[in-house]
Amino acid sequence: MKIWSAVFFSLIFIAGLIGCVQMRDYTGVRDGAAGLDIKNQFGPGESTKDYYVVDAGDGIVIGDTKDEVIAQLGLPDEVATTLEGYETWIYKARSLKLFFSGDRFREWQEF
Repeated sequence: MKIWSAVFFSLIFIAGLIGCVQMRDYTGVRDGAAGLDIKNQFGPGESTKDYYVVDAGDGIVIGDTKDEVIAQLGLPDEVATTLEGYETWIYKARSLKLFFSGDRFREWQEF
């Protein structure tokens, strides 16, 4: 019985070491505090991204204010309101419709 418990605890110890080696890839020290480094990777589809690329290197991010959007895209060609109460800005030259909830950019559609 002692042999089996020694083997069991050895396997638990080895599994713990393997887990720590794997966790090393996701942990880091920032400003003196240890924490997890979560890496967000955007997928290829619109539904998984939280930004819209305006020009090379520039973009608008969900949560930007209307002033930040105007700074990137300029004033819209049309402004409307949806049935759900979202304000929409339409940029015809870009074939783009932006949705705002209050003062914040919420989502976009390309048409």
